[in-house]
Amino acid sequence: MNRTAPVCKLGHVQMTTPDLDSSLHFFRDLVGLDVIGEDGDKVYLRAWNEIDHHSLVLREGATGIDHFGLRASSAEHLTALAGDLRAHGVEVEEVAAGSELGQGDAIRFTSPQGHPWEVYWEMEKGRQDSNLLNQRGKAYLRGSSPMHLDHINIACVDVASGEAFLADRLGFLRREYVQPTDGPVVASWMSVTSQIHDIAIAMDPPPSLKDGRLHHISYIHQDRSDVLRAGEIMRDAGVTIDLAPGKHGISQAFFFYVKDPGSGHRVELFAGGMHVFDTDWEPVRWDETNIETGMVWVGPDFLPGSGGPMDPTTPCTPVGEEVPAAAGIEAGVA
Repeated sequence: MNRTAPVCKLGHVQMTTPDLDSSLHFFRDLVGLDVIGEDGDKVYLRAWNEIDHHSLVLREGATGIDHFGLRASSAEHLTALAGDLRAHGVEVEEVAAGSELGQGDAIRFTSPQGHPWEVYWEMEKGRQDSNLLNQRGKAYLRGSSPMHLDHINIACVDVASGEAFLADRLGFLRREYVQPTDGPVVASWMSVTSQIHDIAIAMDPPPSLKDGRLHHISYIHQDRSDVLRAGEIMRDAGVTIDLAPGKHGISQAFFFYVKDPGSGHRVELFAGGMHVFDTDWEPVRWDETNIETGMVWVGPDFLPGSGGPMDPTTPCTPVGEEVPAAAGIEAGVA
């Protein structure tokens, strides 16, 4: 955990979907999130073990991401971060309290890699639905019933630059990474909490090869049996399954990847995963000699860039407004 970082956790994702009803059905009825509120064209949802008001906001529109929400470490950190970003040439928008249900003043900005971020400090606590005092929502009411939003996996062209922005401006620490023997870093798993990753950033595979892309968002479950049950729920509902089930070597998470039918955004339903408690943790490097083990320790074969269903990413900025790829940079793991 980086206690000096400007931000302390991943708080929420606000995504746009061309079929709001379909996306709402997916996240509410199949994944099992609770609807907390509605505000104009937005629907706010949370998982049962989340303290904050919401972790997901759905808004009708072309497929995209309005922002990834990070909670600041304090009000002072939020102010300092805005100044630091501006000092480094990043355009910062100030967002008034109440612009998002439950949320106080915030800032929004786009990283050089084209990913939209929002950072806030004040957030209302969610309503108390459970009779268990240290739990806000009721578990296992619907769907796979995850505990909380766990991480996001974003994609760009120049991973080293994207990793540097997350580290230098936001305080994320590298935990594991992929770097071929004679090549650049092509993926990095980073966190500000004890989790092995709150954010993963990877090279956008061809033929897309663009900045400002999303590979998936992820919700964590209590155990593997919940993830397997999720698989049956998704299969019976006719939801597209990209890869499942299995265990990653990197992060040691048990995974099941599906697509939200409304937006096309990928969602990882998972359990397990490592935590880092040691301040002298050395980032683990994976390369072309062991990447297959890193991607899948147990389960179906998967190798990024192989042209399979796990390769396509979705845009943060709707199609037609995306950031073009930098010339001369090729994607790949080996």
